[in-house]
Amino acid sequence: MNDVKTPGTPRKTRRQFDREAALNTAMELFWRHGYEATSMSRLLKALKLTAPSLYMAFGNKEHLFQEAVKHYNQKHGAKVLAPLNSATTAREAIEQVLYNSADLVASGKNPNGCLVSFGAINSADQKAPPPTFLKLIRKGVFNKFHERLQTAVAAGELPKSTDIARLARFYQGTMGAIQLLSLDGATPTELRAVAQDALKAWPGK
Repeated sequence: MNDVKTPGTPRKTRRQFDREAALNTAMELFWRHGYEATSMSRLLKALKLTAPSLYMAFGNKEHLFQEAVKHYNQKHGAKVLAPLNSATTAREAIEQVLYNSADLVASGKNPNGCLVSFGAINSADQKAPPPTFLKLIRKGVFNKFHERLQTAVAAGELPKSTDIARLARFYQGTMGAIQLLSLDGATPTELRAVAQDALKAWPGK
């Protein structure tokens, strides 16, 4: 006897692939373990995908890493750097960026450290695509600091004699130090203190 389907009964469909959830999972794995230490087997298990499914969705591990980093920047990096585009003074903007970074990397809600800073630091070949990709992003962060400080000089917030590149590098380096110290268990309060001390070096008029 043939089975008769009841009219109006919905057909069972395969569970839809949640790309954002997959990127969140991949992002956290790369953030916690780095590109090299995050194996394909670990990715497949965490994402609950087969190898063909992962390749179809993201291309390969390298492409997945790049997408995960972009996702990280959209979800976290943009918020950390947002004060640089605000109407506050340059000093206040950079202070808030450093505070944002401290709160992010030591919140306890995410892995410590920074995916952009440390995601490919252990790569055997620093000229390979993953570390090169992160270097370009870090260069972009430097440019954002540089542009904000340049605007500050033009507005009279900083002396015309200010070495803008040097100051931008100093505060980007401070942000990197904050991210590194979080790996050693420094608290948000301790990391904010690092930011406060760094701001004492702000040039006077």
